[in-house]
Amino acid sequence: MNETLTNQIGEQLKAARLEKQLSLDDIQEITKIQRRYLSAIEENNLSVLPGDFYVRAFIRQYALAVGLHPDELLGETKPISMSRTSDLSRAHRDNDGIVRAGIDNTPTARSRLANSMPTIGLGLLILVALIVIWFVLTHIGTNSQQTSNGGNISVSTSEVSKSSSKSSASKSSASSSSEESSKLDLGTPETDTSLQTTIYNLSNENTKKHTVVITAKNTGTSVKVNDASSNILLNETLASGSKTVEIPAGTTAFNLQFSDVNNASVTVDGQDVEVSGATTSFWNVLFNLNK
Repeated sequence: MNETLTNQIGEQLKAARLEKQLSLDDIQEITKIQRRYLSAIEENNLSVLPGDFYVRAFIRQYALAVGLHPDELLGETKPISMSRTSDLSRAHRDNDGIVRAGIDNTPTARSRLANSMPTIGLGLLILVALIVIWFVLTHIGTNSQQTSNGGNISVSTSEVSKSSSKSSASKSSASSSSEESSKLDLGTPETDTSLQTTIYNLSNENTKKHTVVITAKNTGTSVKVNDASSNILLNETLASGSKTVEIPAGTTAFNLQFSDVNNASVTVDGQDVEVSGATTSFWNVLFNLNK
């Protein structure tokens, strides 16, 4: 977005505000965005805003407050201030460099399972054949031993059964312990009401893929999901049902932006996300994955 077009955005927002006979204090009350940020947007002094991500977020919220369509106002390009380093450190204290995420070409679990089905089928056939052979040999050996010794081997069979049961219980316990240790710990979020943002700071989670599920409630909400490099992963209006977003491994941060946060629920890797401090319908939920 060139400087002339950016100026036009500020002028259009100001003109719409004056047409509705609203002051900057009125807009501040509606959007909960500080008056100095609103004034900076009107004057195209975007360098005073807390970071590149919030340039578009604040313009969108201002536009909604004065009855303008934010997507038509902004288009698909970024405001001029986004030529600065694209990071979230000023607003979120990120000490690591932002890394642009690549496209994740890793096969999904379903496709991996489909590809491995022939191998699994062959393995099952071999296993069944081995069980049949073992069963035949065991019963021949048992009958021979009973004939020569005149006794039975029920004690031996019982001991094998007990040993097998203990082994299965041990494997089940180990599997349960592994699942508990891999469970995502969201911790306690921070809330920045001036930036209308709930912040989750997670350690060393940028090396993994994450699954975000957004479910619409009541009348629904518009939701937009960006990564730290402003790549749009989702931009839809959800009237009902759920939407799943896969966050690729290597992503250092991602943000969820809602037009009506009270009409949505969110989970990350199956964990419920707490959206605290949502005093307005417009709200962000930011995840820093490498704190």
